[in-house]
Parts: sequence; C-alpha cells; structure tokens
Amino acid sequence: MPLGQTPYVFQGGQGDLQRIFYSDPNLAMMHAITIPAGYGVIKAGMVMGIITEGNRKNQYVPYCPVADSREFGAGLANVPGLEYLTNEPGTDKVGHVRLEQSYKFAVADHLAAWDDDDVQVDLGAVTAIDRTTYPHIAVITVTNAFGSETVAKGGAIGIQTAVATPFVAAKGILLAGVDTGEGENAKGGQGVLVIKSAMLYKDNLFNYNANVLSDLSGSEDGKYLVI
Repeated sequence: MPLGQTPYVFQGGQGDLQRIFYSDPNLAMMHAITIPAGYGVIKAGMVMGIITEGNRKNQYVPYCPVADSREFGAGLANVPGLEYLTNEPGTDKVGHVRLEQSYKFAVADHLAAWDDDDVQVDLGAVTAIDRTTYPHIAVITVTNAFGSETVAKGGAIGIQTAVATPFVAAKGILLAGVDTGEGENAKGGQGVLVIKSAMLYKDNLFNYNANVLSDLSGSEDGKYLVI
C-alpha cells in the first residue's frame, strides 16, 4: 500500500483528481458508509445506492442507471454495480456470471435483472452461488424466475437498492475513490457519501441521470447539480 493511504481507501489515479465540488466541501452534509467487497475501484463522484434487503442491508453499492439504455450492450466499465450475464437464462431461476465478478454478490442479496429491452425483473433473494463447477463462471440461483434477458441486449444483474421498479435508487455521491477489491480475497471498504448542501459538477459524476436528480431531490443549474 502506498505510504499515507488509508486501508481500502483508494487515493491514486488521475481520474480521482477531477473536481466534483463547485461549492465549499466543508459546508456539505456527508456521512461514512460501508461498501461490500468485489466492486474493484469505485471512482470519486460515483452515484451510490443503499442495499434495501438481505444480510448486507444498509451497506452501499454503486448505483445502476438502468433507465438509461445506453448503459447496456457495448460495455459497463463505469457501471460496477451491474454484472453481465454470460448465458441466456430464459425464465429459469439460474444465471451465470464471470467468476471473478461474482464476489460482489452474496447469498441473501436481493437481485434484479435488466436489459436493453427495458426489462426489469425482481429476482428475489440469492439462495446459492456455485463457484466450483466451472473454472471461470459462477452459477447464481435466485428465488424468482428471470425474464428472458438476452446476452445480445446486455442482460445484467445487480443488487436491488429499491423495493419497487426499476429496483434502483440513488442516495448520494461518493466523495473519494474506494478500492473494494475483486475476486475471492476482496475485503470491501469504507467511504464518505455526500448527501446534501452541495453544488457539484454534474458532468464529473458517474452514472448520473434524471432519475438520480429526482432521487436526491436536487435541481440543475447549467453544468451544476444542486442538492
């Protein structure tokens, strides 16, 4: 770990140096949050949601901008809250994801599934995760059936941060990057969430959209988000 860094709080990288605040950060309302393991480096300015059900309730995960179809298909590099399906689940209760990325999920997490056809499916709680049958794929078993999401249309799953459709909601903006780790040995991390009394550069936020604006009871003023 580089000298002077807090464990699991990621300081480096030029992307972390971009300016988020227009207003004085010292006047903003913020609080500490816990982020579960497996999401890799979550960038400063990431919109975050709160887990609503399961054993990890009240921990925070990256917000999934599922109402914006541009996020599906080509790549989800800046949407760490989502994970692509590697198969066509049909209406089964089993989905397949990359093994390394499966560690962002845990038994009892409540998941949802989405794709570019605006499919929004409540998968219910995870009942089992098989990481031993295949060397590169994890098999996730859920309570409710999938909705015929397709790989071609970016079928993906994520942890629910709202109990009603579209099963996601924003709670605030991550102040500084956090390295939660990836794979079996990921540890998770602590972060700081900006929730109120701030004027932010909206173009420097990750996964910001109109739904986030509504969730945060904010307003826009040109290039700024006011919360």
